[in-house]
Amino acid sequence: MTKSDPETSQHQFDAAVKRLILGRATEINGNLLARLATVADDLDQGSHLAAIGGLDGMEREIDRMRSYLLLLR
Repeated sequence: MTKSDPETSQHQFDAAVKRLILGRATEINGNLLARLATVADDLDQGSHLAAIGGLDGMEREIDRMRSYLLLLR
C-alpha cells in the first residue's frame, strides 16, 4: 500500500486555493475594467450622470478584490 505524502498534498491544496483566489480576483478585475471602459465612453459623450452611475459600487468590488488578494499573504 502506498502512502500519500502529506507535504505534497498540502502543497497541492495550497496551489489549488491560490488558483481559486487569483481566478476570482481576475474575474473582478475584468468586470471593473469593463465598467471603467463604459465610464470612459460615457465621459467621452459628455454623459457625466451615466459615468457617475457606472462608478457606483466600484469601491466595494475593489475592496473585495483586495481582500481576496490579502489572503495570499
